[in-house]
Amino acid sequence: MAALFNPSGLAAAAKRKAYFAFHYDDIMRVNNVRQAWKIDHPDNALYRSFYDSSLWESKQLTDPEQIKRLIREGVEYTSAVCVLVGTNTWQRRWVKYEIARAIVDRRGLLAAHINGLTHHQLKIMHDRGYNPIQLMGVALAPNGNNFLCEWAYRDGQWKWIWYEDYTQAVALPRYVPQPVANQLVCLSTVTREYDFAGQQGHKNIGGWIDLAAQDAGR
Repeated sequence: MAALFNPSGLAAAAKRKAYFAFHYDDIMRVNNVRQAWKIDHPDNALYRSFYDSSLWESKQLTDPEQIKRLIREGVEYTSAVCVLVGTNTWQRRWVKYEIARAIVDRRGLLAAHINGLTHHQLKIMHDRGYNPIQLMGVALAPNGNNFLCEWAYRDGQWKWIWYEDYTQAVALPRYVPQPVANQLVCLSTVTREYDFAGQQGHKNIGGWIDLAAQDAGR
């Protein structure tokens, strides 16, 4: 993954819209990230700079097709999907779908761990959660098309299966290499992973998102 990094460091600030994917239980930590993105973003206050999971999760929607539609609409207007990783983010079905949309719509994709931020009630940090981008991949099917895959528990074991919430062939974003037969490209191997607290995300998240967008040609 090191080969993807810009040797001159973080890119210059650019006007970007980001989609933040997260588990709603982490909303207080997420708000720290969203506020930093608002403050440091070069756009004026009237220009909305992000969309996120709260578009649907705060409404407690349960219909899968309605949730998918709202996620599609949110990702459509962004340059990159930034997964904000807490303790149980990896278990969330719709975080996986938000990751999938980054690939389907050829947006940038990155992960930022947020458990290093102090919890608003317990006043402590928590151990890093598992990066859900590690649970998603792309593989070449026997028919010659590329399809999304997920690491899932099926038939009493963990294994790679074809992704069940998006079953169409995908055109790969440019940062994902073409899979070869019998080999899967795990998305975490071609995307960047950061620690918001440990790597001064309040200053640098704009640069992180911009790099992900550039990787996707946006």
